Amino acid sequence: MTRTDKLAEAHERLTRAVEEIVSGEDWQQMLAVAARFHRYSSANVMLIRAQRPDATRVAGYRTWQSLGRQVRKGEKGIAILAPCVYRARPVDEADEERSPELARILRGFTVVHVFDQSQTEGRPIREVAPILLEGDAPGALWECLAAQVHAAGFSLSRGDCSPANGRTDFAARTVVVAADLAPAQSAKTLAHELGHILMGHDGTEYATGWRGRAEVEAESVAFLVCSTAQLSTDGYSFPYVAGWADTPEVVRATAEAVIGCARRILDTAGLLDTEAAA
Repeated sequence: MTRTDKLAEAHERLTRAVEEIVSGEDWQQMLAVAARFHRYSSANVMLIRAQRPDATRVAGYRTWQSLGRQVRKGEKGIAILAPCVYRARPVDEADEERSPELARILRGFTVVHVFDQSQTEGRPIREVAPILLEGDAPGALWECLAAQVHAAGFSLSRGDCSPANGRTDFAARTVVVAADLAPAQSAKTLAHELGHILMGHDGTEYATGWRGRAEVEAESVAFLVCSTAQLSTDGYSFPYVAGWADTPEVVRATAEAVIGCARRILDTAGLLDTEAAA
């Protein structure tokens, strides 16, 4: 079997894994739980980080209770801003149906308190989440990937890009990989960011609603590259792709482009053996 055939086989394994994840009971329960958590504005995210930098998942007192967890006695809440929205007067039913924005008016903000999961105790919350890789990366994988990032006209650095593990800025032509990652995760993340670059994900995906597809493509490329380089990323890549794919059909639809991109990276790195291998 040639390396190219093995890339197709590996992509099929990724697709099957995503299908199993999204059809599983744990995944459905995780989505149900996730729906209970608000998406916070950038201002509130900064407030949360300023007060509790290690926060991972926050919610109000009652939300935690509804999930079977209780805020521990003596825990100090994290102050954030909540909008004060009032019903406009007068508004008839026809107006409200035609223009919902007329029915509710923002009159300012008030301070409310939320709590991080670490401040609570009780029933465990099921998660099917990416698991960060530990240990070393194979050989010179990082160096091979870094060379291609530079060749594409991007600078590369290690630093803070939380909450992400890596970030590519097409406008500034920069790639940042989190400094606190293990070598294996660092190499996987760099492969992901290189996937974004070579697949042409210039950031417009965020504005057009195509980010999910872009993330599926980039992580699929990283999975194929790392698998060929003998770095297993199953525990991270499978749930990551599932989380962005919505349906396994998205993974299948991107197969040709993903395999082509991975092949290009591996060929440039000298990792794509075109001779048959058992």
